[in-house]
Amino acid sequence: MTMMPSNYQHVLIPVDNSEPAEVAFNEAVNIAARHQAKLTILYVVDDRAYHTPAMDPLLTELLDAEATHAAAAMRDRRTFVETTTVPALQTEVAYGDPKRTIIDYASQHPEIDLIVLGATGKDSPHRVAVGSTTSYVVDQAPCNVIVIR
Repeated sequence: MTMMPSNYQHVLIPVDNSEPAEVAFNEAVNIAARHQAKLTILYVVDDRAYHTPAMDPLLTELLDAEATHAAAAMRDRRTFVETTTVPALQTEVAYGDPKRTIIDYASQHPEIDLIVLGATGKDSPHRVAVGSTTSYVVDQAPCNVIVIR
């Protein structure tokens, strides 16, 4: 039986600008502050629909616009977090399938010992149950996962 760490050192919070992700974000900030843990905010630009043999310039422009929007939203979050007692903060923007990118990111950063997720996100706006990204991350994560409703 694996024991939960008594003190988390590094919390990962994937965000997607959905309401459940915002609720999870606030909880992740609280957890990081309570544990004096590093907090990494990860925004994944879902580019799966844009993989074509010849990338249309308009699609590239849309992806760039989403990434720019994500960076601006993360700057706002960073300002919020910096007013708390979180000792260290990092923000990342990545491209790909969100559920796989979250797992890849956590796997490549073994110091991450907790992932905090909303129960549903942009990929499942009408679902009441746990979303597919959340379910996948819970099943595949290399560390503890807390799902916030």
